[in-house]
Amino acid sequence: MNDVNALIEELRALITTPDFDAAERFKVAVNRVAGFLADMFGAEKSEVAFLWQHGDSLSFIWPEYLADAKGLEIQAKLPIAANIFRSGRPFLDNRLQEREHMVEYEFVKEENGESRRIWKMMGVAVAVDNERLGVIQISRKRSAFSEPGPDFTPGDLETLEKLAVRLGPSLKAVVPF
Repeated sequence: MNDVNALIEELRALITTPDFDAAERFKVAVNRVAGFLADMFGAEKSEVAFLWQHGDSLSFIWPEYLADAKGLEIQAKLPIAANIFRSGRPFLDNRLQEREHMVEYEFVKEENGESRRIWKMMGVAVAVDNERLGVIQISRKRSAFSEPGPDFTPGDLETLEKLAVRLGPSLKAVVPF
C-alpha cells in the first residue's frame, strides 16, 4: 500500500499545478488512477471503470471510450454499479455470466474495436466525508475462447475498499461535475 501514498502525492501535485487546466488535470488523474488499479489487481486499464454521480445517474468517467455512454439511473434495479452506489455495500462475483445483469456495456466496442464479455467483477462505492460520489469497478473481460483470469478474492475486495477511501478525495478534486 506504500505505492498508493506515492500516487496520492503525485495526484496532490497534479491537482495544485497551474500547468494544466481542469480538463487536463481530470484526464491525467483518472488515467493514472486507472493504471494504478489495473496494475494492483492484474487487470487491463480497460477493465477498470469509474462511474460518478451526475444528478440522478451514474456516468462513466473511465474508461474514456464510455464517457459519452448513457448514464445509469441510480434508482434502476439491474445495473450493478447503481446497486453498489445505493447500498454502499461492496460487490464481488466471479461468475458474473450466470447472474442477471445489464449486458449493454459488454457489447460496446473497445478502443481496439473488440467487444469482450465481463466474466468477473468487483466494485465498491467511493465516498468522501460520508457522501457517496461514485463507484469503482474492476472486471475480468475476455473474448469467447480466452481464459477470464484469476478469481477476485475477499482480500482483493477489501484492498479495493481501502484504496477507494484513500483515492476518493483526489478523484473528487478532479471530477468536473
